Amino acid sequence: MNSLEKKKIPGHIIFDHDGTLVDTDHSPYSLFSGMRELLIELKSQDFELYIWTARPRRSVLETAKKLDFAHFFTGLYCYDDGLSKPHPMGLLSLTEGIPKSEILHIGDSLSDIEGAKAFGIEVVHACWNSPNQVNKYIHIANFSAINLEQCKSIIKGKFHV
Repeated sequence: MNSLEKKKIPGHIIFDHDGTLVDTDHSPYSLFSGMRELLIELKSQDFELYIWTARPRRSVLETAKKLDFAHFFTGLYCYDDGLSKPHPMGLLSLTEGIPKSEILHIGDSLSDIEGAKAFGIEVVHACWNSPNQVNKYIHIANFSAINLEQCKSIIKGKFHV
């Protein structure tokens, strides 16, 4: 690819931090099983990845450094960066100028789903931290995934990869 050619980005995926990307229910925190592999695969396919969280920026940066995942992400929006979830300001800040059809949010909470819907993007209700909650938001989320394999299938279907 020469310098004048623009790399084709198949899509933009925004992850929630707690309960979606990182298991914060147990100490020490860890990425959910299979998450690093999913992030590696998405980056190898040229997806742009972001984090939208209600956690303070300092805490996210400490966790990202400790768990070595910061390099996967293009942008980060935390509760202390402006209006917090479910207000969609963070989603706008992360993806300004990107067509909404090219964005997918993955989150486990009602505020994730409400914020994504208010912004006008599709959202996956991430249930791998609590599979018994799969039906909790089925009436408002576009998709539900009880494990990362289901989430990967949703991503492949949406972005045709």
